[in-house]
Amino acid sequence: MGGLFGRGALRGLLCGAKAPGPRLLARPSSGGPSWTRERTLVAVKPDGVQRRLVGDVIRRFERRGFKLVGMKMLQVWEGPNVVCTSRAMIGHTDSAEASPGTIRGDFSIHISRNVIHASDSVEGAQREIQLWFQSSELVDWADEGHHSSIYPA
Repeated sequence: MGGLFGRGALRGLLCGAKAPGPRLLARPSSGGPSWTRERTLVAVKPDGVQRRLVGDVIRRFERRGFKLVGMKMLQVWEGPNVVCTSRAMIGHTDSAEASPGTIRGDFSIHISRNVIHASDSVEGAQREIQLWFQSSELVDWADEGHHSSIYPA
């Protein structure tokens, strides 16, 4: 497997031991419920990059209301319940079992070429994010309500 990362780096990312990380808490947004901030690491695999699916993947996460907070040919998404929701959006690892409408159901062609990786738990996401990003490389968005744009209406 070439491209995005080498075989050893990908194996370490997917199979490494879980390390405890700090809990990330969001401040309550004005007028909305408070939520525990979750971040997840989503990596478009080399077959997805080769097939030019990166934009489609990003578009699906943005439509769900998640915020892109870091990017290095890898995306880190943030939002309420993002880990569980992203797993549902991505679909089953085996493309034969992935539901239509999921990223893997729509784009995957084989279990070994299933387009995307996403963290499997909040703890796993914290560990994976620390492997790939310095804290200074991540944006800390201030929620000004739930506007879909950074520009005032």
